[in-house]
Amino acid sequence: MTVSNKNGFTLVELLVVIGILGILSAALFPAISNAVMRANMTAVSTRGRDIYVSITGANTEREPLGLGNVWPQEQVSSSGGQTSSNPDISEKPFTTSTDYFKEIYDDANIGTADHSPYVAGFDYGKLAGAGVTAHRGNNLVKEHNMWTIAGNVRDEMEDVIPILVTRNFNAKTHMFDKVTDSELSNSKPDPSCWDQEWDSPFSTKGLVLVRKGGGTFTVRAKYAVAPVIYNNQTFDTTIGGANRSLVYLKP
Repeated sequence: MTVSNKNGFTLVELLVVIGILGILSAALFPAISNAVMRANMTAVSTRGRDIYVSITGANTEREPLGLGNVWPQEQVSSSGGQTSSNPDISEKPFTTSTDYFKEIYDDANIGTADHSPYVAGFDYGKLAGAGVTAHRGNNLVKEHNMWTIAGNVRDEMEDVIPILVTRNFNAKTHMFDKVTDSELSNSKPDPSCWDQEWDSPFSTKGLVLVRKGGGTFTVRAKYAVAPVIYNNQTFDTTIGGANRSLVYLKP
């Protein structure tokens, strides 16, 4: 008499296993996705902090030399003028953050003996992450730059002001040069605050910012509102006579 042995799964058993795996995957996906996003936000905030430290370090070095700070200026006063055919960075106007980062990194001389960045500790790797690929070589392009940067920053401005913001947030129209109680009363997220030009980093799920005081802040989409971004603090950067108010320079 022959006895047959059954090996392997039956079709029904296989379908049951696949179904269970599908349910587990669906249940775990949000948690895994959120963990990845948090890790990316942490890495991006570290890069933003590094940029801040590099720029403020350069400003500290230049102050006793009587040189202006290296924060970007949207315009240069005609009365100040450009003093030479090769003006200092404080005498140059910028309309995009990409042009500004090229200038502080001395993009034109990358790979040569004359390469002399305005700031120490900065490179194009600080502009990449969370889906934004790093730029190699010179001639930086906006696709490899994830930061919007504040222009016309002055020492007397409040430390709560964001000076670096990830490009997926439309800082040019949704960050302010002054904040009153009216702005702080708005606690409802505005879907139009996300910049449609950029899907990375973070799409419409959150943003990273660095404040003038040096603090970094990761913000999920539901909290991307003025009271949270400005820590319920009012200010007005337009005060100051001839000084220009705060602006934001997109990539």
